[in-house]
Amino acid sequence: MFNSKILFFCFIAFCIIIVPAKKVLSQFDPHPELDWYTIETKHFYVNYHNGAESTANRIAKICEEIYGPITSLYKYQPKEKVSFIVNDVSDIANGATDYFGNRIEIYATSLDYDLRGTHNWLRNVITHEFTHIVQIQSSMKYGIKIPTIYLQWLGYENEIRPDVLYGYPNVIVSYPLSGVGVPAWYAEGTAQYQRQQLAYEYWDSHRDMILRSFIEGGNLLTWGEMGQFSSITSLKAESIYNLGYSLTRYIAKTYGEDKLREISKNLGGFTNFGMDKAVKKAIGIDGSDLYNEWKAYLKKDYDARLVDVKNSVVDGDIIEAKGFANYFPQFSPEGNKISYLSNQDFDYGTTGLFLYDVLLKKSELIALPVSTNYAWSPDGSKIIFAKRNSPQTIHHTTVFDIYEYNIKSKDEKRLTENRRAYSPSYSPDGKLICFVVNRDGTLNLEIADANGKNSHAVTAFNDGEQIYNPKFTPDGKKIIFDYSYEDSRKLGEIDIVTGNILFLLEDKGVDYRNPVYSKDGKKIFFSCDKTGIFNIYSFDRETKEVKQITNVLGGAFMPSVNDKGDITYSSYKSTGYKIAVIKGYSENDPTSFGDYKRPDILITKYSNDTLNAGSSYDWIKLRNFDDKGITKVDKKTYKSLFTPLSFVPV
Repeated sequence: MFNSKILFFCFIAFCIIIVPAKKVLSQFDPHPELDWYTIETKHFYVNYHNGAESTANRIAKICEEIYGPITSLYKYQPKEKVSFIVNDVSDIANGATDYFGNRIEIYATSLDYDLRGTHNWLRNVITHEFTHIVQIQSSMKYGIKIPTIYLQWLGYENEIRPDVLYGYPNVIVSYPLSGVGVPAWYAEGTAQYQRQQLAYEYWDSHRDMILRSFIEGGNLLTWGEMGQFSSITSLKAESIYNLGYSLTRYIAKTYGEDKLREISKNLGGFTNFGMDKAVKKAIGIDGSDLYNEWKAYLKKDYDARLVDVKNSVVDGDIIEAKGFANYFPQFSPEGNKISYLSNQDFDYGTTGLFLYDVLLKKSELIALPVSTNYAWSPDGSKIIFAKRNSPQTIHHTTVFDIYEYNIKSKDEKRLTENRRAYSPSYSPDGKLICFVVNRDGTLNLEIADANGKNSHAVTAFNDGEQIYNPKFTPDGKKIIFDYSYEDSRKLGEIDIVTGNILFLLEDKGVDYRNPVYSKDGKKIFFSCDKTGIFNIYSFDRETKEVKQITNVLGGAFMPSVNDKGDITYSSYKSTGYKIAVIKGYSENDPTSFGDYKRPDILITKYSNDTLNAGSSYDWIKLRNFDDKGITKVDKKTYKSLFTPLSFVPV
């Protein structure tokens, strides 16, 4: 019998239940219908399924090359081999890290995201995710075997009966002591920072655009907002990546790269449960003061860099401001409508196809969901576009297929089936379509009849090359597109009969994208960041002269021109991409606009003469990588691996 009023028990609950080690499946989302293989290297396992061999072999090469540079920064090496899981069943670009289980999942599909610039996907994502493993594990309080500790008090009812010791629990108080306390901005910021000597991620024009627009718009995320992914909008989520990267760069540049390691170590202290204290111990001021210092620096820096641009701004009138993702505006063939993609109030990452009536100044949604670039038929009766399959297949794969929308009947017709095809466009006579096809991390160009039948490949890349936004030339003999392999993009044109490629505009470190021809074929309109800010330009095929059309504070992308001399494009503001129109645009020599004093890319301070000085790594070789045509590594049939034994409190 038990007579006391209330009894509180206090205990530490890290070993109440010992959970058997969980079997590491072939993926976080397993696909047992596929045959799986494993490549084993000195520090890694690379697990992949049939069809992803090229990506897996490149990963096996890259991960060993970046192991030393990342682990040396944090002076920490994972206790066991890290497992990479390569997924190429869906048209999704992503990477995910299980830092307790020492495993990383990589989707082979290269990231093409309008809130980021273009970098070599595998080099970037592998280094990013492995940095998560190293940086977060180095910050853990109890190691990977004990995720958290709970302090817990239990109270019971006062039950006076000879057959009952005590009554039901009526009080429970739990206080978790997490083993990981890395805020979102720092986890992603250090993963974006990687090692800047590698140059697999750097402060590009897209990142600068987002941060610059926040400062100009006066809506920079607060110190608290940067700490967690509390919003479902991808602009907010991407801003945490972006601002975290900027602040991490600021710490490294102002206080020293070694402070990244010190802050990580301080986060793992048993008596520290906040970022403010970890920062103060490393650099002498707490986190909120660091944030204010960084914010003041940015305001002063951007004010100085934008002085000349503000004196010569050329930007359009906004016709669609709702939503943060408004992409690919295109004039209809007759010019009285503008189509565009917009996320409006849709769920995260979803865009629909809208039609804007130029005379009535009203928009209507005609298809949902629609992704990637698309095209009008020459007679204006149809629009061809791509969207991911819905519902998903039995094996949970999500792939793009091509659809045709009839403007008059408002009917939608599916043209391809599980082709992983997107960014379609019509030939000038409407008899053919071109599109890109995704396989094993590489995008290739194909042509088919207008109904999607009788397709054949025009390119045969297989080493991670990327083709974007293909459009037929006005004579129908060639296709223009933007292309990338290492970083940035260049504009190419391919002969559909011979397969010969001519690169029209290319400069190292300059991003050329979104090319479209004038109807007479004499000019190409495109977006470019040659000044550090993306603007719309024209290129004269005969004279080779380049002229600037816009001069914006944010960014201008995805142009379309009509016969009346109007131009529409996607204009970036502090709240995202909007649709803009300039009636009667004019072309100007770029020197007629005020210069944007482009911020330094942190890696530029490392010249080739000093980059390797005093270092045990050949940074120059690592930056000038060659992942094409690599030798295949011996593989083995996949066998189950197990994560480390963990103690989980309940």
